[in-house]
Amino acid sequence: MRKCFVTLLAGLLIGGCGNFEFKSNLHPDNFRKYYKPSQVSEMTYAEVEKYDYHSFGSVSGLSCQINENDVPATEAAARTEARLKAVDLGANTIVFGKCIKLKNTPACYVSVTCYADAIKTVSKRK
Repeated sequence: MRKCFVTLLAGLLIGGCGNFEFKSNLHPDNFRKYYKPSQVSEMTYAEVEKYDYHSFGSVSGLSCQINENDVPATEAAARTEARLKAVDLGANTIVFGKCIKLKNTPACYVSVTCYADAIKTVSKRK
C-alpha cells in the first residue's frame, strides 16, 4: 500500500509540472548581441594609416540620463553604442574623436555623446 501511495504521489508531482514553461535569456542571439561591441578594435588614425582600409563614415553614441534620479549618463555607455553602430555598418575598427557632455538639454538631464569614424581595415601595408 505504501509503494502505491509513493508511486501515485510521484506521478502527481511529475504530471503537475507538465504545463510548466521555463524561460531563460541564455539564447545564442543574446550572447552575440552582448559581445557585438568587441568586434571592433579601437585605433588611432596613425595606426589605421598602416592598413589598407575603407571608411564607412561617422557614427555616434548617446548616453542619456533623463531625470536627476536616473542612472547617470556615461562616456562608456556612449562609446558602446557607437561601437554597436560601427559593427552594424560592417566595420572592424573604430577611431574615436570627441565625447561631449551636456547638462539640462531639452531631452536629457545629462547627456554624453561620443563621435567616431567606423572603418574596415583590410590588410597591413607593406
